[in-house]
Amino acid sequence: MQRSPIAWLYWLLFLACLAIVVALNLPWPGLPPQDPGALLRDNWFLWGFNYFGILLVPLAALVIDDALRRKMRWPLYVVPMFVVGILALSVYMARRPAGDLLKRGTPRWLEQRWLWWILCAAVIVIGAFFLPRGSLPELVDTMSRNLGLTFMWLDIALNQIVALPLVQADMQRRGVAAQAQLSWLIAILLTGPLGLCAYMATRPGVAEDFREPTTQAKPA
Repeated sequence: MQRSPIAWLYWLLFLACLAIVVALNLPWPGLPPQDPGALLRDNWFLWGFNYFGILLVPLAALVIDDALRRKMRWPLYVVPMFVVGILALSVYMARRPAGDLLKRGTPRWLEQRWLWWILCAAVIVIGAFFLPRGSLPELVDTMSRNLGLTFMWLDIALNQIVALPLVQADMQRRGVAAQAQLSWLIAILLTGPLGLCAYMATRPGVAEDFREPTTQAKPA
């Protein structure tokens, strides 16, 4: 089965992120005493945690749809993605075939537009509630006393970037114009779950076609 020509880059991303996670959780000499309770008092951390959670919902929907078309077992990647973020997503991106293996419509439960509008509103609400109450020095202090969780911020950025090829593949299936594709990709890169949920709520439908290809491939 032919893989993406940049599959090696996703494997490199996985190994680099794994090394960072391990390093952040080592008992370094002189490390300040860990204080998990500080996380619940830090408004910027609470904003980031909720922001990340919302980001993963439309991203999971894209992975499920993409995996069904490429004959991959999506629970092997989507379930861990909500626990280890980019580590699971980078493995999925490294192992996915270079192109769709069968043509089919998106499952209806992934086309619930009202859900994506609700999540758009949720991104705005959590930002308006938490961000004005937080401060950067407080966040830096909180993260220094919870070093193992500082990877979350890099995880957010990496997931927003890796979401782009999944979104582009989805737009190409749905016949979105090239200029509109570029606009959506820029919006998602800059706004994360806000742009991603807006795209999911407004994306055009795709024709249902359940014809199997002549060459069968084993699920990844």
